[in-house]
Amino acid sequence: MTEMMAETMAETMSETGSMNESGPTKPGYTFVSVSTAAPGRLDELAELAARPSERMDGKVPGLIARQVGVDRERNAVVVWVTFDRKESLYGYLQSEEGRRDHEEGDMSCIASFEMYDLEPIGGRLV
Repeated sequence: MTEMMAETMAETMSETGSMNESGPTKPGYTFVSVSTAAPGRLDELAELAARPSERMDGKVPGLIARQVGVDRERNAVVVWVTFDRKESLYGYLQSEEGRRDHEEGDMSCIASFEMYDLEPIGGRLV
């Protein structure tokens, strides 16, 4: 099921992307994570999962779009963050600021975690 969710999210990516100072930014990389929560801790997991991309928003060049969604029936949180290229994310994560922004604290609310490095092949962003 999670692979199908990741594929569906990849299909929602745009061919033209959003606008920046130099024109349209084409999505070249999407990070997706699918996590399930420990019993009774879904809201805590959602807050934990949202924090990294919230901290990156407006700070990381190349970040085009981000979304955190909760599926209460499946006790799951899905995060996707789209960039112009993979190096935009991983270069930031290697920086001092990126490491500091991604310190998580208590992760005991996570029952399972899967992540995907996706190459957008179609879709649309607003």
